[in-house]
Amino acid sequence: MSTNFRTPIASMNDQQKEWFATAMVSMVVADGDVSQGEVQSLLASLSFIKSPETQERLKKYIHYKTVPVLNAFVGWDKEQKRRAAMLFDLIHVAIADQDLSAKEQQQFHHIGKMLGFPRDQVEHLIKLGAKHIDQMPTE
Repeated sequence: MSTNFRTPIASMNDQQKEWFATAMVSMVVADGDVSQGEVQSLLASLSFIKSPETQERLKKYIHYKTVPVLNAFVGWDKEQKRRAAMLFDLIHVAIADQDLSAKEQQQFHHIGKMLGFPRDQVEHLIKLGAKHIDQMPTE
């Protein structure tokens, strides 16, 4: 998992950063299979969260492998490209373990809905993610 996001994090307020971080955590824990490597990588990726309380809350979701509740994203209503960048970053989080389980796909659909994207656009991104997995070198 990389910290090179397409999402313009510097343009986000604290509430938006927390939403994005929570969405990242939800993608990692969605399938219930969280490796130590994924945890380490995720925590490094979440370095943009400065609030110790938020960091602890997110760590608890990871520790208990619990998918956090995500409500609709607030802001950037007229900036679909920024919302799309978040969705793009989140599909990369989802496929980082070279798997895109049914539960991860379901969570990704929910996130897409919370970002205001139609189901067909979210499904297209899932298909691209699956294609990318097929092209990844095996370990």
